[in-house]
Amino acid sequence: MAVQREFDSFLRSARDGSATHLLRSPWISRRKLASFAYVAEQYGYRYDGIVSPPAASAVTVALRRLPDAAVRADRTARAHPDAHRGGTLPGMRPGRRRLVPLPEAGPEVELVFARFLLDATDAAYVRKRRRHVVVTMTVWIVLVAVVAAFYADSVRTYLEAVLVIDGSVAAILAGAYVLGKVTTRRSRERASRLLAEAGVVWPPDRPPGRRGRIR
Repeated sequence: MAVQREFDSFLRSARDGSATHLLRSPWISRRKLASFAYVAEQYGYRYDGIVSPPAASAVTVALRRLPDAAVRADRTARAHPDAHRGGTLPGMRPGRRRLVPLPEAGPEVELVFARFLLDATDAAYVRKRRRHVVVTMTVWIVLVAVVAAFYADSVRTYLEAVLVIDGSVAAILAGAYVLGKVTTRRSRERASRLLAEAGVVWPPDRPPGRRGRIR
């Protein structure tokens, strides 16, 4: 049902001729998002980048209307007349796995995913997420300090409890940060290589005055 709601919202934007459709979905995974963007392209809307910093489990991306959107939408609607009623989406498997690409659509979906991955690991995007992590860590440290004060028998035990708990959390986060940086670097290298081999330039050049993807 969640996929269908997102798809219905997209179709309304397409019927209205909206220049941009914003896809906001807390449930959708990165792979499913790439599949959804592929489907949208068959109806005349192409992935145009991340347009706002995400919450912990959500992203907001833009799908930009193409000049031949009306032609694409008409052709796809004739090929998939029941898509708006829960039927098969273009390039996707039938049944419950509605956003799992067919083998012939897989390479195109991977190219969309590579674009999204580069955007999601862009320095500006990462800085916004890092601020969220810093705020969360600060709240955690303060919370631990307050709770420990109620259970400590002395100042010494209080300080020991705070140091042990906060130190352990800091060590775990530091390890996750280092591992994340290595993983991100390798993922960006693979995505860049895939796009280069396909002749895709990303991020694309923007006309003067046009705002960037991540804003």
